[in-house]
Amino acid sequence: MKKKIIYALSLALLVGPVVASVEMTNYTPTDEAVTVDITKKEKEKVKEIKELFNITEAYEDFNLIKDPINSDSGSTYLNNKAKNKTIDSYQWSDENLGNLQVAYTSDGDFYSYSKWSKDQDDNKNSKKISKDQAQKIVEEKLAKLIPDFDKKYKLRDFSFLDDGKELNFLYERLIHGIPLASDSLYVNISLTSKEIGNMEINSDFGPTTSFLSDKDFKNKAKLSQEKAEKIFREKFPLRLSYKISNDGKSVAKVYHSEIFDIDAEDGKLVKNNNLGLMPYEMDKAANAEGLTDVEIKKIEGLKDLSKKSQAKKKAYEIAGDGYQVTSISLNSDKENFYYNISLEKDKNYGRLTLNARNLNLISLDLWTDKKVYNNKLKEADAKKLALGFLEKYGDKKELNLDKISIDSSKMGTSVTIPRYVNKLPVLKEGVKIFVDQNKKISSYERTSTKIDFSKASDNSLTQEEANKIFLSSKNFGLKYVMTNKGPKLFYGNIRDFAPVIGQDKILRDYNGEIINFKEQISYSDLNKARDKEAILYLKDLGIGLIGRKLSDKINYQDFVKLLNAPNRMNSSYIDNFGLDLEKLKGKNILEKDVVKTLVTKNNLERFTKAKGIFKEDIFKNQKSLGDYESYYIIAKGFAYINGDIDPNKEMTLEEVLYLIYNSMK
Repeated sequence: MKKKIIYALSLALLVGPVVASVEMTNYTPTDEAVTVDITKKEKEKVKEIKELFNITEAYEDFNLIKDPINSDSGSTYLNNKAKNKTIDSYQWSDENLGNLQVAYTSDGDFYSYSKWSKDQDDNKNSKKISKDQAQKIVEEKLAKLIPDFDKKYKLRDFSFLDDGKELNFLYERLIHGIPLASDSLYVNISLTSKEIGNMEINSDFGPTTSFLSDKDFKNKAKLSQEKAEKIFREKFPLRLSYKISNDGKSVAKVYHSEIFDIDAEDGKLVKNNNLGLMPYEMDKAANAEGLTDVEIKKIEGLKDLSKKSQAKKKAYEIAGDGYQVTSISLNSDKENFYYNISLEKDKNYGRLTLNARNLNLISLDLWTDKKVYNNKLKEADAKKLALGFLEKYGDKKELNLDKISIDSSKMGTSVTIPRYVNKLPVLKEGVKIFVDQNKKISSYERTSTKIDFSKASDNSLTQEEANKIFLSSKNFGLKYVMTNKGPKLFYGNIRDFAPVIGQDKILRDYNGEIINFKEQISYSDLNKARDKEAILYLKDLGIGLIGRKLSDKINYQDFVKLLNAPNRMNSSYIDNFGLDLEKLKGKNILEKDVVKTLVTKNNLERFTKAKGIFKEDIFKNQKSLGDYESYYIIAKGFAYINGDIDPNKEMTLEEVLYLIYNSMK
């Protein structure tokens, strides 16, 4: 087969997000692709690649796909840097060996690698190498691919996959020792075959940042870390707020801050919004349940509901500009009734929701297909338009007009008015109004959960204690941020999250995900542990508890946290194991329930129903175990337990961790 070069125009397969997969992504040339003979220079590159990646001669034929960087990255500066550049992908395919792909920039810098073979899972029962051994293999390879790799990348996180048989590494990109917030490097390696399956450089701006060199970055900040932290404490510290749970059933007092970026040159605050996306939050009324015909007939006659004709008239008044009502339906969320109204104008669509009683606006979305976005509206004018709209059509109840925040982008200006209860902000609630470049209100969303705030769980932390927890997490610091004019130094959140700290003093994001979970696991009595390596192995897997000692007794809720993931506790998860968490709330977990749950979790419960296979003399007083007898026998057979048993013993964290560790081997 003659080796050829294919010039392709598509870039889609290079811009995707990081995925936990070792399967190769193949390029699909577009209709405009052309083929030419391969050059001597490219043959030399193939020889170099084969040596670097130990590609055998069995992979003889290859394609070279060149993709021009011709899409809009969102930054004029980056578009100019990547002009006339390409990503060059060398691809091999063999029906027996599998597929392999290596990509470089046209400047000659490594970009990605992936390999897939149909027999890659054959050795998954082989002895595994350790995380440290895997990291050594990965970094030795990267050092050959990326000059000065140890200065350009720093390990940020790692995670195990496939029951610990694979390992993902995530590196952050460094320039002059400072993180580039948008860029990272992802690597996947098998711990059984010791083979790297995937390596890929990722960026919020696609491949364009790969064409930047260190000289494109200024490395001097006029502002010190101490000064930046002082500005943080003065301008946007963590403040006591109400946070309503995701299911809307409970509320708690937490410390929270929406982290701004601080210009490292002049100390000015900015809200980083590189992509110009419009803030958007669905109102619960939009998800209200539709009513049956029988229900509608019963309700439409209610005297306190406005008529459909009145709702339609209000919709025309609010939408304006020639929109037509295409449908109108009555809905209910069991607390109130709503008119959901669909709108259309030419090829543009919209949706509008009104309270069916007083015709107050609940939500509005008007979509307009604009060819060019060029918002030049002054923020003061946008605020005036938004407040005028709120006064005329909305509901100002519980809104704090003194705490308005404004975000401008090329698409328009978003005005957010927060909800306050008992003088405290309610996170993620209030009103969002979007004013487009033509001074028209195109989006209105009001979020206001009905809940008893007097039952909010308390928080005894002081503001300074909360600020200290966040700042000591090393998530606030100097970083490079890409702007339309190029990279710029800011102080801000290295990871993109809004910190939330509850009574437990654990740093989370708004969704409850624990930040730097593994780093927060620290046991003061670790050196007294019977098997320190087992405890540290589980910590690497993200299994452990924060702020506890190994000698502490743990309750059933703690046990769920250990089993169900480091970041969330889902009470329904343990329902499968026949344990009622509500009745067991606050009670220390017993050994017999740990054993039964681990057997069930690992799909071994089916063996408990077997007849005539269990010995009678495995444990002392075996029959006294009752319904737990077969679970203990199975746990013994699979080496979960290997010593004396004490079914009704309240277990310590260390003892539970050993059982979990044994169940995973």
